[in-house]
Amino acid sequence: MSKPENHLFHSYDLQSESSFTSTNFLFNSSKHLWLQSEKNWRIYESLEESTSTVKVRIAFHVNNDVAASPFRAPFGFLEIYRKIEINELAAFFSLIEADLKTRGVKKMLVKSYPEGYDKNFGLVEETLRRLHYSTSKEVSSVIAVDRKSFDKKIKISERQKLKKAEKLFSFEKVKHTRLKEIYSFIEACRNERNQSLSMSVLELKKTVFLFSKNFSLYRVYDHSGTAAAVIVILVNKKILYTFYYAHARRFDKFSPVVLLISEIYKTAHEQGREMIDLGTSTVNGKINRSLLHFKKSIAGQSNRKLIFEKILA
Repeated sequence: MSKPENHLFHSYDLQSESSFTSTNFLFNSSKHLWLQSEKNWRIYESLEESTSTVKVRIAFHVNNDVAASPFRAPFGFLEIYRKIEINELAAFFSLIEADLKTRGVKKMLVKSYPEGYDKNFGLVEETLRRLHYSTSKEVSSVIAVDRKSFDKKIKISERQKLKKAEKLFSFEKVKHTRLKEIYSFIEACRNERNQSLSMSVLELKKTVFLFSKNFSLYRVYDHSGTAAAVIVILVNKKILYTFYYAHARRFDKFSPVVLLISEIYKTAHEQGREMIDLGTSTVNGKINRSLLHFKKSIAGQSNRKLIFEKILA
């Protein structure tokens, strides 16, 4: 440990110390870091001097000359647990840069969670801008879960589709034993649109096995079979993330995904969740306007999701 100004700087390999337990988001937990990669993790923490309580933490995966947060996950980014001033946060990151340089790192990449996830987003953004990180942007859509019913939030055109879908389809929660079935359906839907999935079914099975309490599967169907399906991740107690979802092209005019999201909204409300993350509308670095428009029409509020990059001189 070293001490810059009013805090203690702590850095260590994930493999060399006991696992930390307190995290704000599933993807930053030690268990998920291990899942992303079994080696090459460097953990950095700023500790409160008087109590050694963790104030802020970030995990970097070091691969050759690149340090990335995350390695294989929707986001990494800093987790802030105690009040911290911008100058202290800047000093913390400067020490991280210095340590990574000694390890041969030439480039740093940090991918944030959507802006609405945490009130500290702006603080971190301003800090990294001061430290001359360049930024690129993705756009995620988040539905606020509150007392207002889903059908009152969405556009009239989508409300009409929802009413029709409610008459045509049934909704159900699907057991984890049917994961391969749900995955195959979503993969087939993506193939219809010349798209692919970021994880293989074996990778997803391993993830769901390790985090069974955080994964839920749902589908809507009629007599002919599944019309739409979704794999939902509980990111933390407040946030549900629709990781993979799709509908078959033959059901385009019925828009069964609207019914699917409507039922997830009801579930989220019953469970006391605060938001549903519909995921990014950025594909290959470009915004998919039609996808973003659809998410807005079903009450998705656009959230920035930033990727910070810095070349270490």
